[in-house]
Amino acid sequence: METAGGMLSRMIERTIGWVILAALVGLGVLIWQMSPETRSAIIGGIWRSIAWLLLAAATPWAAALVIRRVLSAGSNAAGFGLLAALSLVNILTGVALLTGWPTGAWGWSAAVGALLASGTYNFLVAQYLAERAGQ
Repeated sequence: METAGGMLSRMIERTIGWVILAALVGLGVLIWQMSPETRSAIIGGIWRSIAWLLLAAATPWAAALVIRRVLSAGSNAAGFGLLAALSLVNILTGVALLTGWPTGAWGWSAAVGALLASGTYNFLVAQYLAERAGQ
């Protein structure tokens, strides 16, 4: 027998899923109705953003090559240097893929948010790799 909270939770999940699907379809229709130049610019930006996300997700795993050396240094400065280097790589790939620095408040807000998210992800992956290397 299912509890009331379980049934309510499933109904909320389905409702949220349908709302997200409707929003995505609506966004697709809005993009489809735009001028070809605008549509092409938006789609190009989306693809470059996806490419950056994939690169930002893969970059910290390269730290597995140097994590033992960072751990043997035994200082927080070495760990900070590793995270700073990973963040610098994320910034440079973002600037290269998105063809320059962000413009406007929304662009800078998105860039800072993406950098904070990728920095947190870099930290979590580096911490995981350090735990694995310590075993």
